[in-house]
Amino acid sequence: MLNKEKGQLIFAVLIVLFVFLLGMIIIQLMPSEYAITKRTVESNQAFYLAQSGLQQAIYFINNNPDLAFLELSLRKSGQSNLLSYTLTYTYGGNKKENINLNSISLGEYSVNVTYSLSNMSSGGIIVSFPIYKIVSIGYIPSIANPRVVRSIEVYGNNTDISLDPFKFAVYAGKSVSFSGKSAVIEGERLPDGSFDTAIYSNGPVDLINPPLINGTYSPILGKDVIANDSTLTMPVLNDSYLKSISQSQGLYRSGNNIDIGDIVSYAKSNPNWYNSATKTWLTWSLVIYIEGSAKMAGNVEFQGMVIVKGNVKITGTGNKIRGILYAAEVDTAVQDLSIYGDPIIEGTSIGEDVSIGGNSTVRHNKQYIENIFKTHGITNIVKAVKTKLKILAWQER
Repeated sequence: MLNKEKGQLIFAVLIVLFVFLLGMIIIQLMPSEYAITKRTVESNQAFYLAQSGLQQAIYFINNNPDLAFLELSLRKSGQSNLLSYTLTYTYGGNKKENINLNSISLGEYSVNVTYSLSNMSSGGIIVSFPIYKIVSIGYIPSIANPRVVRSIEVYGNNTDISLDPFKFAVYAGKSVSFSGKSAVIEGERLPDGSFDTAIYSNGPVDLINPPLINGTYSPILGKDVIANDSTLTMPVLNDSYLKSISQSQGLYRSGNNIDIGDIVSYAKSNPNWYNSATKTWLTWSLVIYIEGSAKMAGNVEFQGMVIVKGNVKITGTGNKIRGILYAAEVDTAVQDLSIYGDPIIEGTSIGEDVSIGGNSTVRHNKQYIENIFKTHGITNIVKAVKTKLKILAWQER
């Protein structure tokens, strides 16, 4: 009986000790749980501060399209915040300012924005795009004495250089029509022997009685021909540069029904541009720029860019162009690129309304286009358009 009572007493003592120890453990854990909760809350606050700094940097970039570098910080200042920034522009100027804000945050942030060029693909051609790197860091409670730090790294671009219209043998801003079945139109030859898309048009392409497109009289819409698609627009040329180059070369003309053959004859008279003995062009730098309408009547061979801000009509035999043929709108007038006879155009042909007939051969040649881009520089040919910042990549550091 006595042993039984001793056993019950020991069991009761053990229970009391267990409850006591459990209570002590719970008491010990309570501050730790509080610290973890506080740490989580502060970590979120630091992250939100980093996001705030990021949004502030994006605002500065969108409102300063020539921004090259930015240093930005938000700090506590008494019962308010002090927003300080230094802007540096691509043309060398800079701006510094301090702004007192009425509100006060639970922490501070600092932001650094840098600007560099990075090679990216546009229309299958490598272009040096400007890229912004934004590093935004949030601090709790302050930059000087941080207890918690969270940072965000973002890469973005605010410049659009669209080279997609140069991917095709024929690009039309409005429509494409054909006369007869004798013409040959080919997209870029692919490694497997097939062709890339030959024709792109924002509007209709007349395929009722088409010529030979990518080796077939039954071209496939969406593959050989893209019609009624408004995804792409006419490329915006850097007219000021191209016009000045053409003028310096003596290849600029204005007026109606300008004979391109006369301009080419002038270009061939320069031995630095054309070797009359071998009948070969020595440069890809030439730019024929015509403000008005033009014609190419026969036996004209040229290498480079032909830009006509009006109608272009190609007729007769023996015409050959290697490079870029571009016919654009003048003000609101609809312009026409008409290709007839038996010309051979290798590179790309771009116009609003494009008409092709006769024994014409129009082929895409990426190498010829790249030769011109490399000679002049891509942004000297196609105007870079500033846009709102587009986020390309994002990560938390």
